[in-house]
Amino acid sequence: MIFISDAKLHFIFHLSIGLLSLLWLTECQKIKLVGPSRCSGRVELYHRDSWGTVCDDHWNTASAEVVCRELKCGTVIEAKRGSFFGEGKDDIWLDDVICTGRESSLLKCQHRPLGEHNCGHTEDAGVICSEHIRLVNGTNRCNGRVEYYHDGHWKRVCSSDWGTKEAQVVCRELDCGTPSFQPVAPYFGQTQGLSGVKSNCSGNETSLSKCMIQDFKESCEDATLVCAQSKPIRLVNGTHRCSGRVEVYHSGQWGTVCDDKWGMPEANVACREMNCGNALAVKYKAFFGRGQDQILLDDIECTGQEKSLAECPHKGFGEHDCDHNEDAGVICSETFRLTNGTDSCSGRLEVFQNGNWGKVCTNNWGNKEATAVCKELDCGAPKTSQDNFGDSRLRGFLSRCSDGVNQCTFQEYAGNCEGVSLSCAGNPPLRLVNGTDRCSGRVEVLHDGHWGTVCDDEWDIRDAQVVCRAMDCGSAQLAKSSGFFGQGEGEIWMDDVNCAGNETTLVHCQRSSFGENNCGHGEDAGVVCSATIRLINGTDMCSGRVEVHHGGHWLPALDFNWRKTEAAVVCREMNCGDVVSELSGPFGKGEAQRGLKVTCIGSETSIAQCTLREYTKSSQDRFGEASVKCTGNVRLADGDNRCVGRVEFYDKGRWRTVCGEAWDMNDAVVACRELNCGRAHKITATPDYGHGTGDPSNDQIECSGTEFTMTQCSRRPFTDKQCNATSVAGVICTGSLEVRLVKGKDDCAGRVEVRHDEEWQTVCDADWTLGKAGVVCDLLECGRAVNILGGAQFGQGSGSVVEASDSCFNNSASLKQCSTKGFRKSACGHERDAGVLCAAQVRLVDGPGQCSGRVEVFYKGEWGTVCDDEWQISNADIVCRQLGCGHAVSAPLSAHFGRGSGPIWLDNVGCTGQETALTHCTHNGFGENNCGHGEDAGVICLGALQKPQITISPGSEVNWGDKVEITCTVVTEHHGGTFILKKIQGSFRMEKFTQEESALFVFAKVDFKQKGSYFCEYQKKLVNQIINYPQGNTAELSVTVKLEMPIISLSSPHAMVVPTPNKVSVPQGTIFSVTCSTHSIYPGSFYLKKSNMTVFEAKPAFGHSIYHLANFEFSAIETKQQGDYACVFAVNISSTTFFSVPSKSLYITIVSSSSSSAVGGTVGALVVLLLLLVIGFFVWRRRWQGSGVMVQFSNRFGEAVKQGKEDKSNGAVDGRERSTPVYVQQSQNSSDEKSADTDNTAETVPEDLAGRVCYELEPLVLS
Repeated sequence: MIFISDAKLHFIFHLSIGLLSLLWLTECQKIKLVGPSRCSGRVELYHRDSWGTVCDDHWNTASAEVVCRELKCGTVIEAKRGSFFGEGKDDIWLDDVICTGRESSLLKCQHRPLGEHNCGHTEDAGVICSEHIRLVNGTNRCNGRVEYYHDGHWKRVCSSDWGTKEAQVVCRELDCGTPSFQPVAPYFGQTQGLSGVKSNCSGNETSLSKCMIQDFKESCEDATLVCAQSKPIRLVNGTHRCSGRVEVYHSGQWGTVCDDKWGMPEANVACREMNCGNALAVKYKAFFGRGQDQILLDDIECTGQEKSLAECPHKGFGEHDCDHNEDAGVICSETFRLTNGTDSCSGRLEVFQNGNWGKVCTNNWGNKEATAVCKELDCGAPKTSQDNFGDSRLRGFLSRCSDGVNQCTFQEYAGNCEGVSLSCAGNPPLRLVNGTDRCSGRVEVLHDGHWGTVCDDEWDIRDAQVVCRAMDCGSAQLAKSSGFFGQGEGEIWMDDVNCAGNETTLVHCQRSSFGENNCGHGEDAGVVCSATIRLINGTDMCSGRVEVHHGGHWLPALDFNWRKTEAAVVCREMNCGDVVSELSGPFGKGEAQRGLKVTCIGSETSIAQCTLREYTKSSQDRFGEASVKCTGNVRLADGDNRCVGRVEFYDKGRWRTVCGEAWDMNDAVVACRELNCGRAHKITATPDYGHGTGDPSNDQIECSGTEFTMTQCSRRPFTDKQCNATSVAGVICTGSLEVRLVKGKDDCAGRVEVRHDEEWQTVCDADWTLGKAGVVCDLLECGRAVNILGGAQFGQGSGSVVEASDSCFNNSASLKQCSTKGFRKSACGHERDAGVLCAAQVRLVDGPGQCSGRVEVFYKGEWGTVCDDEWQISNADIVCRQLGCGHAVSAPLSAHFGRGSGPIWLDNVGCTGQETALTHCTHNGFGENNCGHGEDAGVICLGALQKPQITISPGSEVNWGDKVEITCTVVTEHHGGTFILKKIQGSFRMEKFTQEESALFVFAKVDFKQKGSYFCEYQKKLVNQIINYPQGNTAELSVTVKLEMPIISLSSPHAMVVPTPNKVSVPQGTIFSVTCSTHSIYPGSFYLKKSNMTVFEAKPAFGHSIYHLANFEFSAIETKQQGDYACVFAVNISSTTFFSVPSKSLYITIVSSSSSSAVGGTVGALVVLLLLLVIGFFVWRRRWQGSGVMVQFSNRFGEAVKQGKEDKSNGAVDGRERSTPVYVQQSQNSSDEKSADTDNTAETVPEDLAGRVCYELEPLVLS
């Protein structure tokens, strides 16, 4: 006997308690809610000794229901997204969680491996569960058997004392509207092993927990409840209550559902919610007519297990990109449904009678009835062997069918009966023809009793997955097209098949109607499935739990001595490369008790060649099911990390290099996608990463860029040559770079994230500059940085935040160095994450000039073209503006400027006109296209828009009435436009269209209204727009009235020509006249002005053409008329009077008549003397070229005649004034008299009069 001391017993006791506590922590506290109550909050999981959150990608009510059940909470009320309960910290443990709603734990749902995600804490998932109440075994969350959480346990609510008030409280608490009372209480099963409670409510409580609750020790009937849901559904325009356009009710109004992603899982939920039978068909493109109200749901994705469409993930109520031409519809079975079966064509048969579902009794049930029901459910013929799917307590009905369900009659059966279980073959059946085994070949479908093929339009690996599952084969390995397994015959039943991948048959996928196609048998689709092995619940086609087809059934491989040896055979058979991991756990837990123990040598090509032993697990067995993760069939070798290097492809058990001669960006995109390395950054075709040791492949791999794996791409050998040994394909994926831009429109815009080892970190916007952003754009080969953004404009990231230090962002080399050594941590939060917009360089090639040609974009060090899909003038305008070439004239399509070469960088470009660069417009992503170079886009620009120039002739200052010509000129490559002449003042506008580079605008006679500031505009009218050139510079037009200085002259009947005097002596009483004359285009009046008077006398001018004059008569002149006289010419234009400057002055002196008579006797003698003096003076003046007083003679037309040379002095040569009498020689040399005014202005004289001297009895002209 062994004795243990009390001390040891005490130690063992506490050790046991500690171990049990640890077990409780690890097993029971793996999940919690962080929020306002124990049953609502942010979902967090415990893993690797720390709590972490769950990303809300694919998060829905089914997942939330699992959480509520796992935490022993009640009915799920709502699944919350977008960190509704606040952002968590540290790790994000789960992402892409997809539950059916029946799992016992969130970890048993499908999800990514723990810790692997692409989320930030802004996407933390949450739930709101009912804390005290749940409805069990209902058809949706708002009906079922009522259970209540009381004293730490769930208990049944007894139907005794259960009434309207209690029902109202529970429906309100669950956000399910109001109770719906039915004549016959629905049956939701019976509670087993729970004690009961009685409730008593007043009806205004917010929760059943506020009512009076009392334990009930005796046995009781369960209370049941059916609430009218808060988000109901209806089917409109159908042929019966279970068919039509799907509409849902939200926020007080009905709305339709868009058919994007609409499929059989969604139809099943809608049928169940409508209390109809099985979903028979999904309908697209407004099959039941267009709705009238708003579109409420889009991109809805159900698992098929949800109880309401509102519980499925979707964009959000009212968020969509559809119109009513895409309204979704459904056809459900109105009369029958199969429940509790293994698929949609098997289960317990129920019939809808008198407003309720009941079971069909086996009494009188035969093959005729089974055939009618299977046909009604579109499930083919009944199976020969029928399974049992259990019984129910629903009312029973006897059935009798003569021919089809329309001839079936049902009669309620009073007694107890056994319900019918029905298994149908499924319809339409599939077959694979011309393959190498049962799981490969051309896909054919049976419809209307005839086999027909499937067209390969839109055919991909997801469609192949559905076929492989329907054929009870393993994983889909290849989706084949172009009649790979030979051309079929007869009908082509299906076209444009677009499966999500989780459907049970091709019929449930989105597709065209049976027989509608535009194909030939050269496009027949095929598949290659694994015949003996499949991987379940994995993250890709090369990972998951292993199941083996053995003895006609699929059995799981057990994790019993499961080693890399066995895992390697699986990877080899699946054509998935090498083993990464053979551990179990990350791909969920199976429920099967029977499985296979597998033992392999390691050299087998198929798991069927290994030793397989069936084994049934006992309660003592602790091993689970085996799983495997393989590398996949593509890898990158000899690079700095797993996302860069030489491309190697796994084929038939060997790694081979890929020929670089046919390697392009589309192929690289698929390789990077399959490796989960982001997008393709750059490709190489030279052995930059070595030649490798494997056999080089002589195949050309041709991907479109949309494939998920390289195996989906077509492969064909070079027909006329061998691949050059020096041509080896390589790729740099974005996951290998030191920096990346995320959440932007493309690789060249977004939130800045830098890499340190395998961790991506965001950058704080403090000290973030355009220069540092330029380093990022340069390293990514995205052109130049045009804008920097802070404040998490591209969303908040996750993980660490680092500083934008000068030492790390000085240049590309420093950024790479910090990526290796590490960045300095920042105190910023993710609300300050920095971003950048880069702009790739563009050019126009093969056009007539630099502003027209084929559009090419420089990206990742290579010039590539732009596809013309959706190419229009607004896109071309952005290119022209980016190049400084003005506006676009045209946007040519179909390689108008010749076919380019190299990559096609952009497709489906859409510009609004506000962008600063072409790459800022929406597009598919760099390198994402479905085009050839025959679709290269082009641009024709106007060129740099020059200002139109303006010139005014004869000058900027003109006379009133002159002719003025204004010329507008523009320099442009493309003539043909409209010149517009405008004036800054007023609304003046003249237009002239011309094909020349200039336009002439003429004013025949200008007036004062035309004066002002003029400028030119130029515009070109295109098909959809008007291009306005910049406004030209202004030019002033001044309109004036210019009047010459008049000429004053003196005349008398006996005058003779003498040297021009400034003064003249006139005998008192003499008769003479003063003549004023001028050259002017304007008629007017003369004013004779005397020095001491404003105006002496005014007379209208007379004359002809441009010569005008007026005579002012002096009769018997008096002494008072002595003085200084001058002429002024005046005109009146537009009610305004304009005056000339005064003429030179003439001083008239009056002498007495006696002085005149004293010398009268000597007049004859003096005439001869005067003649000699004049001749002598004239000779002397010519010699000295003196310029004293000018002597002019008036011709017979009254015009002035002057000497040949100008008078350049203001007085006589001797500086003295000279006074010349007209009739009597009389010299007056008074020293106190002032010099007369003179003028330097030369008057225009006819050439034939220049220098003429003569004696005439004409007036003497003094000026």
